[in-house]
Amino acid sequence: MKKLCFLLVFLTLLLCSCNLAKEKTPNTTTPEVTTPAETTPEVTTPEETAHKHVYDQNIVITDATCINPGSWQGMCACGEWQRISLEDTGEHSYGEAVITKEPTCMGDGEMTATCTACGAIRKESVPATGEHSYVDAICKWCGEKDASVPFLCGDALFSYVIVYDEHASDYTVRAAEYIAAEIEVRTGIVLSVMPIDASDKENAHEIVVGETTRPISQSLDAATEGMEFAFLATEDHIALEGDYFIIAAAAYYFVETYIPGAAFDVHIPQTVSICTPIVQKAKNFILLIGDGMGLNQTKLFDAYKNASIADYSDGEDFFYGYLFPYIGEAKTNSLSGTTDSAAAGTALSSGYKTVNGYIGKDGDKNDVPSLTELAAGKGKATAVMSTEAQTGATPASFSAHANNRNDSADILASQAKLTDAYGTVIDCNYNYDTDAQIENLRAAIARTLTSLSEDEDGFFMMYEEAYIDKHCHSNDAQNAYLTMLRFNQAIALFMEYAFYNPDTTVIITADHETGGLQIADNGDFYYTTGNHTAANVPVFAYGADAEVFDGRTIENTQIPKTIAALFGVEVAGNNPLQHPALVPVS
Repeated sequence: MKKLCFLLVFLTLLLCSCNLAKEKTPNTTTPEVTTPAETTPEVTTPEETAHKHVYDQNIVITDATCINPGSWQGMCACGEWQRISLEDTGEHSYGEAVITKEPTCMGDGEMTATCTACGAIRKESVPATGEHSYVDAICKWCGEKDASVPFLCGDALFSYVIVYDEHASDYTVRAAEYIAAEIEVRTGIVLSVMPIDASDKENAHEIVVGETTRPISQSLDAATEGMEFAFLATEDHIALEGDYFIIAAAAYYFVETYIPGAAFDVHIPQTVSICTPIVQKAKNFILLIGDGMGLNQTKLFDAYKNASIADYSDGEDFFYGYLFPYIGEAKTNSLSGTTDSAAAGTALSSGYKTVNGYIGKDGDKNDVPSLTELAAGKGKATAVMSTEAQTGATPASFSAHANNRNDSADILASQAKLTDAYGTVIDCNYNYDTDAQIENLRAAIARTLTSLSEDEDGFFMMYEEAYIDKHCHSNDAQNAYLTMLRFNQAIALFMEYAFYNPDTTVIITADHETGGLQIADNGDFYYTTGNHTAANVPVFAYGADAEVFDGRTIENTQIPKTIAALFGVEVAGNNPLQHPALVPVS
């Protein structure tokens, strides 16, 4: 049995050796051709039936990084898997770059990226933008201001709020609104305008108009005189103040001086500045006449200012004419001696002395042209207003020609010719005394001024307060004062207009004095007559060339001669050599 097993092993080894010899030794024999019947089935081994694996379905197990190898696993179509190692990449894999230093208008910035494998950091420069980044119109990087934005006291104009005291006068409210309106027109910037009280918190930047409880208002305690007004600025606030209607002059000055256009960088002195109104060559002329108003009538305020007999927001303490920069006097006698209102009105309207009772005529009853007609002839708009009826002596003298001041029909017919020829506005009969009525008078004045302002050539306007005369005829000092107070309200409106329109000249005077009003040593007022007197009357003047009236006593006829000369017309009048115009014809 052992011999048999040994024999089988030997034969097996021998067979294997023969097969190996066949694989190693080329077959040089001629293949044997057999017939199918003679073919014997070939026996193959497992090695001959095996195939080459192709691993085309790969799954990454671990990514290779800059410092660590990776691996992947592939699967052959036969289902066999193989895991293969990957060498490290030797290259960093950076995450998303982050800006660590912003580029500015002038300097480069920086951004960094971090390798997700090893933490290595890569830094890159970010070029300067070359463009400013503005916050409130100031570049947050270099501090340069946006040249297209207006700056006031170092701050962008659009950051300001305009404020005024909640109890401020109408003049102050209108001044604040005027500033806002002009800023919008000039820059396109709309600023808020609001009233404030003591409890209101300050805005970051304010334009403070008029007296308020703001600290800057308390610091702006300037000793102004006449028509002066004042300014003060801090880093964040601007204040402007002016008494009564003079706040209008401050508002106009502020806009013209510190809001020069659409883009600017303007600083206001941080010390108190006292200024005077801007004045330009006149094209508008306003003549205000207080009928019967002598020098002492203008002082009635001293007797009644503390009596609380009127309730106006202003104008009760003194006559506004004394704020005017130029003050003189005028003589009033007519060709008849002590004048009446007709002769005085004619003298003031034409430059001709005449006989009492004549309207717009010289002593020989020849028509003499009035300032109204002369101005209209130069292309100016014209208006006549009075608290008296339009046939009253003074308004008639500026709008009609008649032989008798009492001939109302003749006066009305003459006025109709004037309005037909020139479109002159004749608006009279405003003898008002209640608050509501006075408001209507203010509205009428404003309406007339607005209408006249539409004429590019300018205008001439006469306004009369007629009832000073009537109350002084009755020796009624209190009502004369109340009428003076009403006249003050009108003067304030005309001056407010003149401040906003600096090419306007305003003159206040009287046709004559009535009542012979005197002041006793103890300050009491008393009348000496119920008639007109030959006393001189005051002349208060404001505007371009108005200084010619200052400190002088002139004939009343020289007032219209001077006004006419200022708008380019020579008026000879009576005694042209002795009593000429105070200025040459322009």
